Amino acid sequence: MKYIFLLLLCSFVVTVNSNAQSVRQLRKTIELKMPKGPGNNGGTVAQNGKNRYFYATVAGNKTYSLAYFNVVGEMMSPPDLALLADVRGLWYNPALKTFQGNLFGDGGWVTYVMDDAGVVYDVKPFAKGQLQPFPNSVGQYNMRENLVHFLKGSTVVSYNAANGAEDKTKTFVLKVGYSKKTPPPADYKIDSNAVLSNYNTTTVIYTGISNAEFGLLNVQTKEIELYSKADGLMYQKLKLPVDAIVNDKLNFSFSNNTYFLFDARNRTWVGYR
Repeated sequence: MKYIFLLLLCSFVVTVNSNAQSVRQLRKTIELKMPKGPGNNGGTVAQNGKNRYFYATVAGNKTYSLAYFNVVGEMMSPPDLALLADVRGLWYNPALKTFQGNLFGDGGWVTYVMDDAGVVYDVKPFAKGQLQPFPNSVGQYNMRENLVHFLKGSTVVSYNAANGAEDKTKTFVLKVGYSKKTPPPADYKIDSNAVLSNYNTTTVIYTGISNAEFGLLNVQTKEIELYSKADGLMYQKLKLPVDAIVNDKLNFSFSNNTYFLFDARNRTWVGYR
């Protein structure tokens, strides 16, 4: 009887733990100090697949800063390097061996031209039109499926990175705020296009983590919530330090397993793990 009781107890503990929502504390691991210049909003941080440098942007104008940094946060780019296009999202395309980005509004997508040292010196049109839900939408690249993801209300919409066309078979509805531990009520109806309150509304990150592929920034609780693309439920919360700077648009990114927030006052992308 004692043996059976222990087995049942262990089974109960495993079940509780598997249904519990995981919470993890993040810690600052890197800072990317942008050059002096105009602009108060960070756009994106993306890693160069060739030299592994972090490329970081200030969003708002084609003359604003684009800078790149080594893995310990030292700036390696010329201080006067500019975006050359009004970019919001930025990602490295391994097939093209260069960066691409989505522009503000109906500016379309562009492809960057870089020299062997990784310095950007030109930009070329790739696809025309507003290939994103909203003017300030920030694209996040999914290399596994060659998709670019955008946030539209509580929905993740996806575009084919090869041609910029929307792939409606890759649309994911997130049940924001709900998890297996705290599931939505039986009469729950989701308005997938409604603007999210207390969240960053321009950016969804793609982590590539199984069962926690998409991330939202909760600016009220200072937490990054990770959601499963399979059922749309939240499977993990990542708590940011109390002094982390959070914003309800732009200024949020993910690259190389690092969660980035932009500190406009210090003009710095701060990375957390």
